[in-house]
Amino acid sequence: MGVDVELIRVEQQGTSPRRRRDSQVTMVGDVLSLFTSVLERVQRHGRTPMLDRIDPYGLLELTSVEMPQFLSELDVLVEQAESAGEEKVLAAVRRLAETCRDDKALCLRFVGD
Repeated sequence: MGVDVELIRVEQQGTSPRRRRDSQVTMVGDVLSLFTSVLERVQRHGRTPMLDRIDPYGLLELTSVEMPQFLSELDVLVEQAESAGEEKVLAAVRRLAETCRDDKALCLRFVGD
């Protein structure tokens, strides 16, 4: 049970959600549940309110406006990494978040199993 992180381009004409079109730019798959393992170690301790919203069974979408806070909370995850594999996954997620931060048409989507 992992949480995949997708970088999504959102195209929307007008305000109707029916006109929203999402296209996946790239993703970090969490096949080995490395991201999820580190996430579970920090959630619900009061330091990461945004990360606390990520549900391993649900879906969460964060906009580019939310990326500065997400990136600062990601630093807490990096501190808790216990293996090279976890560090590698977190570095890949950081790259997606930095790309998202710099482009208002992008968002990060966390997809649980």
